Amino acid sequence: MKEQLRPANTTTGASNSLRTQWLRNSITALFFAVLFAGCNRGLAPTQPSSSVQMGFGGTVRFVSAWPPSDSVFDVRVVAFSNYPPSNILTEVSSGQAKVYPALGANKVPLFADSLSYTFYLDSAATFRYVAVVIQNGSNYLQDWKVVGAYGYSHGAGQPDSVVVTPDSFVNGINIDVDFKNTPPNPLGSVASPSVRH
Repeated sequence: MKEQLRPANTTTGASNSLRTQWLRNSITALFFAVLFAGCNRGLAPTQPSSSVQMGFGGTVRFVSAWPPSDSVFDVRVVAFSNYPPSNILTEVSSGQAKVYPALGANKVPLFADSLSYTFYLDSAATFRYVAVVIQNGSNYLQDWKVVGAYGYSHGAGQPDSVVVTPDSFVNGINIDVDFKNTPPNPLGSVASPSVRH
């Protein structure tokens, strides 16, 4: 009996040893498979995955009393690539100028203390003039006036550019609107009849 048990125990020990070796080889193979799966481009740098929507935004603060309600038809924020803008209608229709809210979209609430705005972009861009404009008459194509611009405070200052680099969103492009002290109005003085002083 003892002689018959020894070969059985030896066989079981050999089986365990083979199973252990097979398990080690399988784990090693799996490890290298996972390792090399992530290295299919050799030592090439990994591409950053960007979840940032490019653009810029801020808050428009109305720091003085609004004009009478019969002279306020609409308010928009317009970002121009060129300063001064050469032709407003052309720049807006070609995408060189961005409008918030977009044309055809709902108007912003009038007579508020402030409004937040956001421009989302498909590519990096520089805007040399970001202005708040008011439609102060019933003619949608002509009755516009600049009432605030980025870089101006109480009508004094210079326009500041907004530079949006790839994969970035620029916050804090805030504009104060003081209806009693508005900045210069380049819109009505350059090659476009679409805005009146």
